[in-house]
Amino acid sequence: MFKFVLHIILLILIPVVGMAQVVPTTDRERDVQRDFIRHDTLPYRIEVLPDAINTRFSEFSGRLYPDSTFFFTSLRADMAEDYDHIFETSWYCNIYETRLLPDGRYAPVTTLPSVINVRNEFNSNFCFNDKRDWLVYSRCQRVGDGELRCSLWESHLERRGWAKPKKLPASINVDGYSAMQPCLVETEGHNVLYFVSNRPQSVGGLDIWFAICKDGRYNAPVNLGKRINTEGNEVTPYYDKCSKTLYFSSDEHLGIGDYDIFYSAGALSQWDEPANMGVPFNSAYNDFYFTTAGDDCGFFSSNRPHDGTSETDTCCNDIFRFERIVPTDTAKPVVDTPTVRQKIASVLPITLYFQNDEPDPRSVSDTTDQDYDQLYRRYLADHDLYVSESGQGLAGDTLKTVQQEMYAFLRDSVATGHERLLRLKRYLKEALLQGDSLELLVSGYASPLHNSDYNRHLASRRIASLLNYLYKADNFFLAPYLDGDRPGLVIHTDPQGAVQHEFATGETRETVYGVQAAKDRKIVIQAK
Repeated sequence: MFKFVLHIILLILIPVVGMAQVVPTTDRERDVQRDFIRHDTLPYRIEVLPDAINTRFSEFSGRLYPDSTFFFTSLRADMAEDYDHIFETSWYCNIYETRLLPDGRYAPVTTLPSVINVRNEFNSNFCFNDKRDWLVYSRCQRVGDGELRCSLWESHLERRGWAKPKKLPASINVDGYSAMQPCLVETEGHNVLYFVSNRPQSVGGLDIWFAICKDGRYNAPVNLGKRINTEGNEVTPYYDKCSKTLYFSSDEHLGIGDYDIFYSAGALSQWDEPANMGVPFNSAYNDFYFTTAGDDCGFFSSNRPHDGTSETDTCCNDIFRFERIVPTDTAKPVVDTPTVRQKIASVLPITLYFQNDEPDPRSVSDTTDQDYDQLYRRYLADHDLYVSESGQGLAGDTLKTVQQEMYAFLRDSVATGHERLLRLKRYLKEALLQGDSLELLVSGYASPLHNSDYNRHLASRRIASLLNYLYKADNFFLAPYLDGDRPGLVIHTDPQGAVQHEFATGETRETVYGVQAAKDRKIVIQAK
């Protein structure tokens, strides 16, 4: 009975690399794909961390930082007897710290201070910002027999140490539900907090969500969408900024064990189809808490047997380290890769969307100092405003439908355009470095709220914001091409002005915050 209760606790606490994965549609295809994953072992060495880290109990969430500091979480008992005979109330969960020494050993383990690791609660599932002066972590409390309810807390490092933690706002910690397993991603102008919750509107049991944090304020969380989240459980998100890849674990995506590790390129709510990490990362057991510590190594947690064959001691999790095996023969196989022009064609046309009268409201200029990336991030930061105002004055099913349409537009169309722009920028650089020549056409549009002259100026400014973004991108790589100092790239502009149609009511809810108005405010990039 005790091991069952412990298993429930561990699931709540828990709750590049890899191979391409085609989504199977039949049971036969799923079986074939699973068999392929099991036998297609990747060139990585897996080793369990030493007893200085892993105990007879459960360790997870290992993260190594550039200064060789290693943090992890451990679920332990406060008595020395066999854990089969310890009551549930004798367990505690804390965040620990050590250092990886030059000889490969680990320094003595210490706990984070008691202001973080409070007594009688499960303190776990942590993340730091890049400077390591901002900590976000989970605190879980018992609310029933074997049930924990978790919430997210944050603390900032001050001169005298870690400040008293504060619970994240109710928009993150919904009363009666759990929020846990945070992952902070710092970007220019704001931060993104990925986390796991079983809050309302989840696709399944546990889903991965994100919330944008700017100036210490959290926007309303957004579900990552059905490409990542399933009717099962998705847990332990980790985002690698260098590769722009999300790693997570799932018990519903096509896997070979209870929880498998998956990866997907993208950001926010725009993701490629997830792929299974394969063997040796995944096994017939629970595998999760994947993190990287450089290009070719990192950590994950698993309850797999240490020797790979024994069926004993699979109750609790240990932390494993992985490292890529460098082959002696470095010759690369010949692969059929798409040309740069094919890559560019794959993302065109691109539609980019704007907030009402942006950039530079009430201006009659054709130019702007703002760039599209700034405008996009402000648009995303105002996500909850547009969803709320789109339903102003409505009620019932009509309110729900209108707000869902706006939510879907912001999640899908607005974010997809930005993601495609990032890829286009990368492909343009690749093509120009190869000496290719390219021509693009950028058309600008506005909603029909103003006269035709004003709308053409506004459309011109929207086009200019894109050119400003491209001009500054990648340390001004495209600047000499846009200035005409180097041949190879020509961008034609066509500020067409307003999209001609009539609104049904003329209310601000519709003309400013409605989906049709939002679709009008755009520029379109296509091949010339």
